[in-house]
This record gives sequence, structure tokens and C-alpha cells, in this order.
Amino acid sequence: MKHYLTFLLLLLCLKSHAHLGSPDIIYQGNAGPYPVLITIQPPDVVPGIAKVLVDAGSEKISRIKIQPIYYQYGSSGAPKEDAIRKVDGTDHLFEGSLWLMTFGSSSVKISIEGIKGIGTTVVPVPAVATATRVMNKTTSLGLQLMGLFLILSLVTIIGAAIRESTIPHGALSSHKGKRTSIIVMSFTFISIVSLLIFANNWWGKVESDYKKNMFKPLKLNSYIEKDNEKNILHLDIVNPSWLERKTNDLVADHGKLMHLFLIDTKGNKFAHLHPTQKDSSHFTSVLPTLNQGKYFVFAEVVHSNGMAETLTDTLLVSENINSPITDKDDFAGDVPVSSDISVIDNLKIKVTNQDKIISGKPVKISFKCTEEEGKPADLQPYLGMAGHAVVMRDDASVFIHLHPMGTISMASQYALAQKIDDNVTICGYLSDSLSTSLETSGIVDKQTISLMRLKKEYTSEIIFPYVFPKPGDYFIWVQVKHKGCIKSSKFKIKAV
Repeated sequence: MKHYLTFLLLLLCLKSHAHLGSPDIIYQGNAGPYPVLITIQPPDVVPGIAKVLVDAGSEKISRIKIQPIYYQYGSSGAPKEDAIRKVDGTDHLFEGSLWLMTFGSSSVKISIEGIKGIGTTVVPVPAVATATRVMNKTTSLGLQLMGLFLILSLVTIIGAAIRESTIPHGALSSHKGKRTSIIVMSFTFISIVSLLIFANNWWGKVESDYKKNMFKPLKLNSYIEKDNEKNILHLDIVNPSWLERKTNDLVADHGKLMHLFLIDTKGNKFAHLHPTQKDSSHFTSVLPTLNQGKYFVFAEVVHSNGMAETLTDTLLVSENINSPITDKDDFAGDVPVSSDISVIDNLKIKVTNQDKIISGKPVKISFKCTEEEGKPADLQPYLGMAGHAVVMRDDASVFIHLHPMGTISMASQYALAQKIDDNVTICGYLSDSLSTSLETSGIVDKQTISLMRLKKEYTSEIIFPYVFPKPGDYFIWVQVKHKGCIKSSKFKIKAV
């Protein structure tokens, strides 16, 4: 019940878009010939400053430049690139910052220069405002008193100048001079007050426009209806007014328009489903085997401009459901928590992290998969990735869907890469059919974009980069495909 109430409070004060309670963006991939780990802290106000940290590993790098790229403006409307500096005492870390000036789907282009030439990649960084700044009362009172002092001083100085600047030293001002002085002082005071009223109204409009443009997440209404013997989950998307966002522009990410996660409030039952779109705002899915109870609902979608969003709701399953999976890429089942090794059939998944996990710091969560006699497991692509991970804090205040490439969406990176004139390295494996689909739609242009990974086999060790946003206990569900079956395991990790 505590977790359920926390989640309800979370829905009321939702401040995230694609990353629920997890603002940092992390990307692990290539920029041309250079492997990189990029961490970006986006601002929570717009205009605001995004902080960028690039880990170039052991590569010999001479310079790294960063540049904000908005989807609506592309490279032609972007400011010039800025070089970022090397972190003192390191050879591989570079840090810098850049301004995100307007609202919308945006990204950071990273260009790396070294002995292997120039490599470029792009990291989606939505420019959305989720906070306002409030001046503390002491500073506000101090500034008001100082402003009043300056106004009265200015009026007094002008009055004295009118009254006494043209008479000899020591002489008394005339009655006419005093009267003129009072008139000018009054006019000056009224002018200043009028100017302040105008400025206050202008600032009020700016503040009103800012609040109007603050991010408003898509809302989700989920409910179950019986259709013969099937339990159909209906998902209605409600689009509150925010900029020019639509719901009929969703694009497939990993080949699916929506990735849906159902997690019961005790964290025992876990389902990863891919509902079917019926119209622009309505998805359905045949519910597989689920126990009666309350579930957290997390639905991920990506717009054609690269903006990714996570929709949330809660769902009451009033009776036990016993139905088979209808999509070969779906999974649903009981996933008990494992200490450090999970055994599923003949597959072992082991957490190999040895270092303490510190919140706010980039970390690589590593899982080693083995078969009989300790042989490396032969993993197969699952939705275009070696593995998927879902991280949720035990109070449900943090939720994120991770891949080995980090926290970004592949579809978002594809969409924003096409807005950049230079050659850009994007990440991920594309199946032949998906690659053809993206090329046909214009999202992937082989003339300008090279894929980092084209192989269809993966190593047996899967690494997920992530930044835990705050201390606490987290559950991590790891999903891989092995011998044609989707296998899921759950671990508990503590961040300090």
C-alpha cells in the first residue's frame, strides 16, 4: 500500500518525460571510430544549461566539440560548436556545457577529433521545463528595499538639480525653482512607477508563457474489458495541450510503437507487452497470465520528432487471468528476486558489479550469461538489442527502461540524426526489415549515417550504463533471448 500511495503521489507531481524520476541521460556507443560514454544533465528550466561529460576511454583525443541541435531547426539553425575542456588530472574525461534556449525536441551533437580522424554522434536531450525558480523571501525583501532607495535617491537628485544647479553657491532657490523642482520630481516618480508597472506586466506575461510551455505529459487511461474469453487491456492516450504535440505521429522504437510494462505493486509479477494501435490515441493488448491485484502501468512511446515519453497509470486486475502470450516478443510471469545469480532453465545470469554504486555517478551494471559447464551463453537479438533492463526504485518513484546503449531511445536518435548535415554514428542493430522500413521513411540515410553495430550475435556479458538518481533500494529486471525464448530475471541493487 505504501508503494501504491507513493506512485499515486508520483503521478500527481510528475516531472519527467521519458525518464521517470531519472533526469540524467547516458549514452554508450561510438562517435565514428571512437567508443564513448556520454553523460548529460539536462536543465529543468528553459532557457537553461545542460552539462556534458564525455569519457573517451583510452583513445588519443585532441579535441571534442558540442553543439545543440533542435529537430525543428536542424544543423542550419544551430549555433556554432563549442570546444569542451579536459577534466583536470585525467586523459580521457572531457566536460562542458551548453544553453538550451527554446522548448522542443532537441539533442547534443558531439564531434571528436583524434588520430583516427573526426567522429560524430548525437544524443537526444529534450528541452522541456519541469520546474520554476522562486526567489527566497529575504533576497526579495532586500532587493525591494534597495530598489525603493534607488528610486527615491534618483527623484531627490533630479529635484535638487532642477532647484539648485543654476543658482550661485550659497544662494537660496527661488519659489519658482522650488515649484518646478516639485513638478519634475513628481513627473519623474510617476514615470518610474509607470515603467515598473509596465515591466511587471511584461514579466508576468513572460512567466505566464513559460508556465504554459512547461512540460505536460501525455495521460493514460487503462482498463480491462472482456471479449469472449479474452481479457483485453485498453489504453487511451489523452493529450493535454502542450506546444504542438500530436498522438498520431508515433514511430516504432525497436520495431514496436509502444512498449508496455506491468509490474504488480509487490514487484513479483512482471510483464513486457507490445500493444496494437487501433487509432491515434487507442491501443489494445490481450492480457496474458496475470494474478489478481494492482499493477503499475508504464507505457513508452516516441514521437516522429524524436521526443520520447513514458505514460503512467495504475491498473486493477480483478481476477486471475490465464491466457497465452499472443506476441512472440511479449513476456509475462513471476520473476522472483535473485541475490547475484539467476538460473532460468539452462541459462545463468550473474551480476558482476563489484564496485559500490553511488547515486548521481555514472555506473555500468554488468550481467554475465553462461550455459552448461560455464560456457558463455549464445544470446540472440531481442528487439534489436543484446538485452533489456528495467530499473524501478522500491517505492516506484524511479522507473526507466535501459539498453546497452544507455537511456536514450533508438528511434529518437534516428529522428534527430537526420537533421544533422554531417556524418553521424548512430547506435544499435537493425534487422533487415526494420532497416528497410527506416530507409523508406527517410529516417535512415546511408549517405550520411553509419550504423555502429551490424552483427547479429552478441557477447555473453551485457553492460547497462546508468546514473542512479538517488540513494535507495532498486529492483532491476533483465531480459535476454536465449534458445528462442525470452528469459527474465530480477535483482536487487542498493545505491548509496
